[in-house]
Amino acid sequence: MYKVIDLIEDKRVTVETTLNEWAAKGYEPFQVIRRATYSWRLILKRGPVVNVGPVADGN
Repeated sequence: MYKVIDLIEDKRVTVETTLNEWAAKGYEPFQVIRRATYSWRLILKRGPVVNVGPVADGN
């Protein structure tokens, strides 16, 4: 699944902070396009799902 975000940077919103925020939600950058000064289009894709449940070791 892909997510498209149109972003305009300012003092508190940057490409880096936005990518980090979406990485925490399980997305990774697919394509980052600079559209104009301080304007970006980020295309993110859902990263692999990691199961962090209990591990059975068989002992």
